[in-house]
Amino acid sequence: MFVLIRKDWRAHLLPLTTIGLALAMLILTPLWAWQWYHSPFLGVLLEPNNVVSQIMHNSWPAATMGIQWSDQLVAINGQKVSNTTQIQNLLSQGNSETSMVTLYRRSMDRRFTWPVLLIYPSLWDLITLFVMPYLVGAVFLGIGLWAYRLRPDFRPTRAFVIFTAAVSLLTTTFLDMNTTHHAVLLWGLSLPLAGASLTYLALVFPQEVRWVRRWPRLPYLALVIGIALAALITRDTLWPPTPWAYIDSWRWGYIFILTGMILLGIFLIGRVLGNSSAMVRQQSRVIIFGATLAFLPIILFYFIPIVFQGKIPEFRAEFLFPPLILLPLSVMYAILRYRLLDVDRWLGRALTYVLTTGAALAAFFVLLTGASLLFQQTIQASDPFIVAAYLLLMVIGLLPLRNLVQRAIDRLFYRSQADYRRVLSHLSNELVTTPNLERTLTLLESELNNALAPEKFIVFLFQDEQQIYLPHATRQQTGQIFRLEDPLPQKLAGRSSPFWLSPERETPPEFANLQRLGYQVFVPLRYEGRLSGFLALGARRSGEPYSSDDLEFLTAVAGQSALALENARLFVNLRRTLDETLEMKSLMDDIFASVATGIITTDVNRKITLFNHAAQDILGVTLLNALGKPLGDALPGTALETIAGNVLQNGTTTHLSELTPHSATRGDLVLRLSASPLKDAYLVTKGATIVFEDLTETRKIEKEREVLRQTFGRVVAPRVRDRLLASAGNLQLDGARATVTMLFADLSGFTSFSETHQAEEVFRVLNTYLDIAAQAILEEEGTLDKFMGDAVMAMWNSPDPQPDHALRACRAALRIVERARAAHSQFSDLDFHRIFRVGVTTGAAIIGNVGTRQLFNYTAIGDTVNMAQRLQASAQPGQIYLHKATYEAAAGSLLATKLDPLTVKGRAQPVEVYLLEGLK
Repeated sequence: MFVLIRKDWRAHLLPLTTIGLALAMLILTPLWAWQWYHSPFLGVLLEPNNVVSQIMHNSWPAATMGIQWSDQLVAINGQKVSNTTQIQNLLSQGNSETSMVTLYRRSMDRRFTWPVLLIYPSLWDLITLFVMPYLVGAVFLGIGLWAYRLRPDFRPTRAFVIFTAAVSLLTTTFLDMNTTHHAVLLWGLSLPLAGASLTYLALVFPQEVRWVRRWPRLPYLALVIGIALAALITRDTLWPPTPWAYIDSWRWGYIFILTGMILLGIFLIGRVLGNSSAMVRQQSRVIIFGATLAFLPIILFYFIPIVFQGKIPEFRAEFLFPPLILLPLSVMYAILRYRLLDVDRWLGRALTYVLTTGAALAAFFVLLTGASLLFQQTIQASDPFIVAAYLLLMVIGLLPLRNLVQRAIDRLFYRSQADYRRVLSHLSNELVTTPNLERTLTLLESELNNALAPEKFIVFLFQDEQQIYLPHATRQQTGQIFRLEDPLPQKLAGRSSPFWLSPERETPPEFANLQRLGYQVFVPLRYEGRLSGFLALGARRSGEPYSSDDLEFLTAVAGQSALALENARLFVNLRRTLDETLEMKSLMDDIFASVATGIITTDVNRKITLFNHAAQDILGVTLLNALGKPLGDALPGTALETIAGNVLQNGTTTHLSELTPHSATRGDLVLRLSASPLKDAYLVTKGATIVFEDLTETRKIEKEREVLRQTFGRVVAPRVRDRLLASAGNLQLDGARATVTMLFADLSGFTSFSETHQAEEVFRVLNTYLDIAAQAILEEEGTLDKFMGDAVMAMWNSPDPQPDHALRACRAALRIVERARAAHSQFSDLDFHRIFRVGVTTGAAIIGNVGTRQLFNYTAIGDTVNMAQRLQASAQPGQIYLHKATYEAAAGSLLATKLDPLTVKGRAQPVEVYLLEGLK
C-alpha cells in the first residue's frame, strides 16, 4: 500500500489530508464534548456568530420561552458577547441555580431580552448530540480506511475514502459546530467536500458512465464546484457580511450533497438497466438498496424542506445520522462480496440469528402477556412456570423457527441454492467408462449450467505428445493452450482444491491474462496423483460470486469426472496417435516410392522385406523377383549379401564409399552404399537396412566433363572456361550490358617482320610475346578475350565483378610492356626484338556468347572495345594510352601524363588521353 502511495503521492494528497483531519477530530472532539457536558449552558445551542441552532430539546428552558432558530445572542447580563469563548467565561461564573439575562437579536433592528436559568446537559443530550454522531463518524472512517487499504491505486476508492472522511468530519464535529466552535470552519468545508466526492463517486463507481469514457476529465467538474463552494463558506464563516450569511452558503452545501445523492441513484439505476456486466449490475443493486435506506430519512425530513420550503428544519442527529452507515456498508458489501468467499452466507446467517433472537424475545413477551391476560393478574418474568413453558417452547420450536427464517432470507435476498446432491448423483450415473469425450463434455456443461450458470466452461486436457493442455468445449471455442511450465498448471499441480480469481482483488501479474479471457475458477482434474487436466469456468451469469459451497461442489464434480475425462483423454490421444501412425506409414511408403535412393531391408535370415522403386530401377530387378527372397538369389553378385551378413553379425553400421557390381540389364554400376542394423523399439535387431545411391551416370558425366574441361580450357581463358562449364545456362547465345575495362595490345611492326622471316621463326617469336601478354593478363585475373594475329584483347570486371578492374588492367599493361622488353635477351637477332603498343579503356559494353550453338566466343562488343583498339593504334611502340574514364577510375594509384586530345577513327570529337608511365 505504502509503495503505491509513494509512486503517485500527488494523487493521494487530498485523501490523506482528509483522513488526517478526520482522525484528529476523532481524538479531539471527545475532549471538547466532555468539557461541554460538565459546563452549564443557556439551554440553547449556538451556531457560528452566536446564532441559535434549530436543535432545541423540549426539556430546555429556552424551548418554552419563544427563542427561535436564527436568533442571535448579543449580550449576557449586559456584557456583549461575540464568540463562544466569551460566553463560556461568563457562564463558568454560575451554576445550575444561577439566572442570567440574555439579549437576542431576531433581525437587524429587533432585540429582546430573556431571563434564563442555567442548566447542565443531560446524559441523553450527550448521547444524542455527540455519542451517536461520533460513532457514526468512526464507522464511516473505518469503512473508508478499509477500502483505501485494499485499493489505494483505484480512483473510486480514493473518492470513497474522501467521502467517508468528510461525513466523519460532519458527524464528529456536529456538537462542536453547535457549541464550542473549535472546528466550525472545518465542519462547513466538509459539506462541499462530501458533495464533490459523492458526485465523483457517482460518475465512476462501480463502473465509469459513458460520459466519463468520452470526457475523462468530467469527474473533476465536481471538484471545481466544491472548491467554489468552499471559498464561499470560508468567506461567510471568517468574514461574514451579516451574522446569518453562513446559512445561505451552508444551504448550497446541502444542495450539493443532495445533488450527489440524486446522481448516484440515477447512474446506479442506469447501470442496472443498461448493458453493464452482471457483476456491475449486481453491485449497483446492492448500493441502490443501501443508499436508499441511508439517504431516505435525511432526504425526506431535512433536504426536501430546505429545497422546497425554503427553511431549515431541526436536525435530529440521533435519527438522521445512524441510517447513513448503510451507504458505506452497502459499498463495502458490494466490494467484499466479490473479494472473499461466503460473504453472503456469513451475512445471511448473521441476519438469521438476529431475527431468530428477536423472534424468541417476542415469543417470551407474548407468552408473558398472554399468561397475565389469562389469569387476570400481572405475571412476573421470573415466574418458574413461565420460564419452564418458555424453555419447552424453545426446545420444540427454536430449530424450526431458525430454518424458517433462513429459508425466508435466502428466498428474499439470495438465489435459491442448486440441489448439488442431485447433480452429483446424476453425474455418477451418467459418467460411464465409455471413452466418449463429446458426450462427457456435453453432460458436464449441462449440469454445471443448471447448477452455476457460468458464462464460460472449457475443459483443458493434457496432450502427451506435445506436453501441453489443449482446450475442449462443445460451445465456446478458444485458441488458448497451457504448457507444463506455465504459471496456471504449476499452481494447480500442487493443490486439490479449486483456484479462484476474485474479480475485485488485485490479480497476480502472472494470471492477469486469465482474467482478461473471462476465467474465474480453475478446478484441477487429478488422476493417479498427477494433473491430467482442469476445468475452467467464467463468471456466473447471475453476477453472484462463487461461494465455498460452489467450490466444494466443483471439487466433487472434478473427482467424479476425472476418471471419465482421463479415459476420454487417453482414447483421444490413442486415436490421434493411431491416425498419425497410419499417416506416417502412408507418408513413408510414398517417400520410399519417390526417393531416388535405393532402400532394401531384410530380416535376420537375409530375406528381402522391403525393395523400393528406386532399388528396382538401379539394380534392374523387379519387385516380384526380389521381395521375400534371399539377397544372394535376388540381386547380382555377392557384395550386398556379404555386407548384410556383416551388419547382422556385428550389429554396427557399415559405410562404403563406392561399390561396382555388374547388372545383367544395365552393365557395370557405381553405387555409394551404407548398411545398418534394423532394430525395433526395444533395440533388438530384426534385420538389416541397405541404402545405396546410383552414381553410375554421375561418374560418366564427370568423366565427360573433365575431357571437355581439358579440351575447352586450351582455347579459352580459365575464368571463362570455369564460368561456361558451371551451368548449362551460361552456354546460351545472349549478352548483357556491363561496365568493363578493355585492354588491347599489339606487337609493333610484326606484319613487316612476318613478311621477311620464315614461318617457323614467326610462330616461335609470336608465341613468345603472346605468352608474355597472356601471363600478365591472367596474373591480374583478367579474362582473355581472344588472340588476333599479333594482338591480344582482354577484359576485366567480367564475368566476375572486380571493384578495382581499371587498376588491374593498368598493372597488366605495364607488365606486358616491361616483360616484352626483358624478352629481348632471349633473341640474338635484333629483328626479333618486338615491343607492344597498348590501349586501355573503361566503359559500358555488351558481354556474352557470340557465334553459333556449335561454335561461339565469350567476348565484349561495343564502343569501349573499339576505343581500346583505336588508342593502341595511336600509341608509339612501348607506350600505353589510357582513356579518361580509365584514368579517373584509378587516378589515385597511377603516374600518368595528360596528352593533347586525340582524334580517332569513328569519333567526331577528340578524345582525352593519358600516357601511363607507372604506378605510385
